Amino acid sequence: MSSSYWFKRRRYGYGWIPVTWQGWLVVGAYLVVVVAGALAFLDAPESVQSKEIGFYLLFVAIATVGLVQITLRKGPRPRWRWGRKPEDNSAEDF
Repeated sequence: MSSSYWFKRRRYGYGWIPVTWQGWLVVGAYLVVVVAGALAFLDAPESVQSKEIGFYLLFVAIATVGLVQITLRKGPRPRWRWGRKPEDNSAEDF
């Protein structure tokens, strides 16, 4: 894996934090896609609203899988962390 990560592991919990402009761009694009999807499904008539909600949830799930795939490729392997430890790697851990 490359030493220039777009994301680093969070100090508390499980997951990543964007640390480069590329990482922030990916997170911003994800948010734009999710909000744009919500706005697109907002105009649905009441008769098909429950169907549209299902499609929207599937849409968000697919976008989230894409986001996680990018973070797995452009960040270190995730692990549970609870605070700073002496063995932390500053290139991988926030």
